[in-house]
Amino acid sequence: MSPLPKERVLGLVWAASAIAIWSGSLVMLRLGVTTSLNAYDLTALRIGVAALVLAPVICRRGFALDRLGARGLLAMVAGFGAPYILLISLGLGTAPASAAGSLNPGVMAVVSVLLGWRLFGDRIGPARIVGVVAILVGASFFAGLLGAQTASVGHLILIFTGMMWAGYALVVRRAGIPALHATAIVAVGSAILYLPVYVAALPTQLPVAPVLDIVMQALFQGVLVSVVAVFAFNRSSELLGPVVGATLPALIPLVTLGLGVVTLDEAAGARDLASATLIGVGVALTLAGRAPGRWPGTALFKRVFRDA
Repeated sequence: MSPLPKERVLGLVWAASAIAIWSGSLVMLRLGVTTSLNAYDLTALRIGVAALVLAPVICRRGFALDRLGARGLLAMVAGFGAPYILLISLGLGTAPASAAGSLNPGVMAVVSVLLGWRLFGDRIGPARIVGVVAILVGASFFAGLLGAQTASVGHLILIFTGMMWAGYALVVRRAGIPALHATAIVAVGSAILYLPVYVAALPTQLPVAPVLDIVMQALFQGVLVSVVAVFAFNRSSELLGPVVGATLPALIPLVTLGLGVVTLDEAAGARDLASATLIGVGVALTLAGRAPGRWPGTALFKRVFRDA
């Protein structure tokens, strides 16, 4: 067996790094809301640090109001900025990280496929139909619709955040905003709108939280998720090609499930494993199920996953 080319190995390393960071961010949020910080603190740390790091991008490129308009800008910030992060953090107060790792990208994939078909004329072939069904079945188990006993309000919140993510993806696709620029717009826009409200009116546990907890969350959420993961996914797509690069994030449900078991001691039975696997396979099929001679959905999913 011949060894893999160096570029392919490097591409897999970059992809694994991005997936680990995205999955790890959900585990870190779950850890934060169940220990020393609250959802408002975690949202402030993530967008605050990310805004500082990405502010130079806004200084150079602005908020793309010529392409987005005021409503488009607000839709981006609401769909994938502070409200999105806050709701995920609140959902993780009662739902395990594995549910977030499956429900959030799974619902996003289904809604994005439907929006692409309805608004952009994207074709939905057999592979995508199977993928959508697999995601819906897996998500139904996680959400407690098919006999699960562990469902909570948090699971429903995570389903809603998946819809929010898909709405953000629609705006980004229509405006054609590059990945890093879109991330900067969301981070800085969220900081401008959210941080004053957070400081003036929202409850906080930062004054009594351990400094180590604050630093870990700030670095992981604000730097690794918002900057390093974006770069890592872009590099993996360049080295592996758009098909493989866009499909690998389907591993997020299983990786998040594993990290939750190892780091948070979350319970994971056969149903959870089957649900995460179904959603992962479903996301992969929705990403890879293209029509001959065209790839109508890849641009959307590729842009969305690398902005995560």
